[in-house]
Amino acid sequence: MGWLEDIGKSLPIEKIYDDLARKSVVQVGDIALNSIKAARCILAPIDYLAAQQDKLQNHLKRVNDKVPENRQINAHPLLTGPIIDNLKYVEEESLISEMFENLLARAIDRERASEAHPAFSKIIAQLSPDEAVILYHFKNQSYEAELNYIYAPNFEYINSIEILKNQFPVELLTFPNNYIMYLNHLCHLNLLTQFNNMLHMKESSPYNQKRCIETTKTTTFGQLFSQACIPEKTDLFKT
Repeated sequence: MGWLEDIGKSLPIEKIYDDLARKSVVQVGDIALNSIKAARCILAPIDYLAAQQDKLQNHLKRVNDKVPENRQINAHPLLTGPIIDNLKYVEEESLISEMFENLLARAIDRERASEAHPAFSKIIAQLSPDEAVILYHFKNQSYEAELNYIYAPNFEYINSIEILKNQFPVELLTFPNNYIMYLNHLCHLNLLTQFNNMLHMKESSPYNQKRCIETTKTTTFGQLFSQACIPEKTDLFKT
């Protein structure tokens, strides 16, 4: 299969494994015989590479199943190399893993290869698991939150932000208190954008507080990213 051959050229995993097995293990054989602890330390990288190779095979099998064989084309190593390298560090059954697999599937799909931008793999690598959950939900809709901004006495900066109401299901997040930080990061990545509608404050309200309805939705770039990477449905968590 052409696209798998290209991956093999860019990341010669089997050669790395064979070199270690033939050279490193043989060279340290005498040490291993004299020390059980040393043997464990020395052979651990070999076991690790073997496990990684099995994990990679699982990823590639799922990617292969996503694209009909008659539409499969060779993917550019500039795109596949970083994706496969990042897959080593994510949980196999995770939303981030699915996003990498979807992007790789786009790269080998003749009809959808134009969706696979090289920058997308770098963006996925920067996401936390909670941020992946947020993007999954923002893919097809926007959310509103009522916020209370508490400023420093001289209004030079925002001291804190209180979430008074929130449409987003933060109970799905591992760290729901980080929701505002997650949104800030996703906006910084140009995946989300926000619009504020300031609310009228009562005269008795603290002078250094302002309230607003904040609407958050995906940007045009975020929509392209979602189309290429984020699954329409997933069984990883309840919605």
